[in-house]
Amino acid sequence: MDGSPGFAGLGASVRLISSLGDDQEGGPREITAAILRDAALTAKLLRIANSSRNARGGRNISTIDQALVILGLNTVKSVALSLALLDSLSSRPQSKLLHAEIVAAYFCGSLCYEITRLNAPRFNAQEAQVCGLMQNLGRMMATYYLYEEVELVRALQADENLAEDEAVLRTLGMSFAEIGAAIARHWSLADVLQASLAPDDGKAPPRAVVNALTWQQLCSSFCHKITDALFRLPENRERSAIAQHVEFFRLALHLKEDEVGEWIAGCLANTDAVLADMAFPCDVAHAQALLRKASERVLDLLAAGDSLTRQSNSVGGRTPVEVIQQGLRTIHDKCNFDRTLMCLPDGAAGLTAIAGVGRSAVQVTSKFRCRGPKPDLFRAIMARKIDAFIADVNLPAYAKLVPDWYREFVGARSFTMLALVHEGKLLGMIYGDFAEQRAGPPPELADEVVRDWREQLIQALRAGATKPL
Repeated sequence: MDGSPGFAGLGASVRLISSLGDDQEGGPREITAAILRDAALTAKLLRIANSSRNARGGRNISTIDQALVILGLNTVKSVALSLALLDSLSSRPQSKLLHAEIVAAYFCGSLCYEITRLNAPRFNAQEAQVCGLMQNLGRMMATYYLYEEVELVRALQADENLAEDEAVLRTLGMSFAEIGAAIARHWSLADVLQASLAPDDGKAPPRAVVNALTWQQLCSSFCHKITDALFRLPENRERSAIAQHVEFFRLALHLKEDEVGEWIAGCLANTDAVLADMAFPCDVAHAQALLRKASERVLDLLAAGDSLTRQSNSVGGRTPVEVIQQGLRTIHDKCNFDRTLMCLPDGAAGLTAIAGVGRSAVQVTSKFRCRGPKPDLFRAIMARKIDAFIADVNLPAYAKLVPDWYREFVGARSFTMLALVHEGKLLGMIYGDFAEQRAGPPPELADEVVRDWREQLIQALRAGATKPL
């Protein structure tokens, strides 16, 4: 990393922006001068100040002095840091993922600011915002400079169905948080920033805050955990994870769960509004979808005694379900599905999902059950033993065959079904969907990688039982 001029320049930008307004001689004059040295930052701040949300009485904001009054220093510093990151990180193939990381970082900073402003006004809320915004520095830098290694992390997750943290440690030898802390030291950032990037929460809930450094450490750590719950955990785990973090930090940060919920909603809305004013290429919803997908695991509902889980039925040294997990993850990523499930025949004419990855995969896999006398769209496709793509489940021809549970728990607009057939016998179906309507199936279905994995999935199903317990 250190050999890159862009990396060194980003460190200088972070130091400069972080120090704006910190008892500088000249006060606003020095801040204005620093901003005016960056033409892109100047243009963005004037655009935001003149947006419909901020313009007052139709005034035309034409100077940085006016923009500072309208926006406040905390917004100016956050926008400046976001732009510094964007300018450094946006020219790579992984730019979409990096944009999503910046959205998450901006939210984290906003939440730190709000909690500090309301619950600890004696401490510097602007400083808290910068600490929060830098929380995923290590992840962003690794994604930018070590992208091949990060891709190996994803491959290891798929190969062995690991949690992201474990795959990162095994691939890089240290966590993203440790990388961020090391970079902060290397850049010689302010002590409070270095401390916030290397917090030690301890095993027991912290009880009291004795100084500003401790507050910024705990507040940024809490907001980082909340951000990960909102942007990286599966949706069905989000609420319980937030409640757990609120309880852990409750005494030290003076938290109440209902208030935290209100602050989270407000900061998410503010993040979307400010980034829209910046014409930023990613919003909260897209960032959540991208980052959740990057940290997903394939989950299965098979009992330990099911023949698909038995080592005696191994395929190339792996149990059939391990092959299924890796194959699902590969096809899911390759075709960019929102959700991908493995479904097996159930009885004479039923269909049951046994494993899934993607949005609300746990909930959907447990509900995906096609049974009973009433015909449905999925069993109609299954009976024909062919691949099928449904562009719009709401079209009259399909709507009458869509089960109620599908509308309630799945709600996807378009989906693909891939038949896994051997010698005329249907062994299973791969289901992949999109929340928004698509005109046609993913072109990646024709890729050699997808064809190879379909064949491996057929081998895995042949090696094990084709009916779940």
